[in-house]
Amino acid sequence: MLSIPTILGLVSFAAALTVDRRSMLSKKSSYPFGNIVAFGDELSDNGSGSYAHGVTGDPASVYGYDTWTNGPVAVTYLAKMLGMTLDDYAFGGCCGGSKYGATIDEAYRTSPAGAQSVKQQITNYTNAGAKDIKSSLGFVWVGENDLSEHTDAFWLGDPQNTNFAGNISSKIAEQVGRLFDLGAPYVFVANIYPKHIAPVTKKYLCNTNTDCVSTWGEVIQNANDAIESELKQFGDKIIYYDAFKYMEYVVSTASLHGFTAPDATTVYCDGMGDAIWKDCVTDKHGSHYLWMNFIQPTTKFHWYIARDMKNHIDWHFGL
Repeated sequence: MLSIPTILGLVSFAAALTVDRRSMLSKKSSYPFGNIVAFGDELSDNGSGSYAHGVTGDPASVYGYDTWTNGPVAVTYLAKMLGMTLDDYAFGGCCGGSKYGATIDEAYRTSPAGAQSVKQQITNYTNAGAKDIKSSLGFVWVGENDLSEHTDAFWLGDPQNTNFAGNISSKIAEQVGRLFDLGAPYVFVANIYPKHIAPVTKKYLCNTNTDCVSTWGEVIQNANDAIESELKQFGDKIIYYDAFKYMEYVVSTASLHGFTAPDATTVYCDGMGDAIWKDCVTDKHGSHYLWMNFIQPTTKFHWYIARDMKNHIDWHFGL
């Protein structure tokens, strides 16, 4: 059964882009914050990470928008939907995407792109004076780049999977606690996205192993359960968002959301040949695709995620 936030998120992409801005601004006054300060990886880097530090590769703007997709990322859309300003410290990868971006803590896994971990991002924010923290919603979305190093997609019972769940949950909670110590009134935490259904997994990791995808999905879900449990120590000041469940839902109902490219769940715009690139990018049919590359969602997918995030925030506050 779909959650209330998910049902609310079914409004179409095209229709919602025409939403009356006055209604968004009138609801803004109902939130106990007026700004978002974001920390994370490629999924939340709005250009102030990889692009701003000159490590994206060639072309420097990646897909033309300074992000690792074909437009804004979810947190950018979310800030606009809430009618709020955004300070984004998230840091993506480098070198045309060949090296991954931010992890939770460089001591746990170091980014080969030299991307600042979430721990370092929060340190940078703190050292800069933690601007407007008492009137800001902290936003944390991380884990996709820690996942591959510390888990086994082929054997659910591998002890490293249990170790990962314990480590990633405690490390995320530690960074969230730092934001609360700085004075953040609320922190929004999105769990680890369903990387097992991203095209990279079946094509390059699992290959012909038919159980690998579902096994890795269980590994990620177990880690997310641990994250949710660990964050309960912060009470209702945590807004825990199930990105895993919502993104799985969108992929399973791709055509319902307008993702009508052939083989939409496995095809991706960048890396599958000139014909798909032409259709997606040159001919501007990117809205038909779920995946920009074999790991990252398209901007339309990001928009749907942001819409569901907003609905979940409204639900959290009874709006």
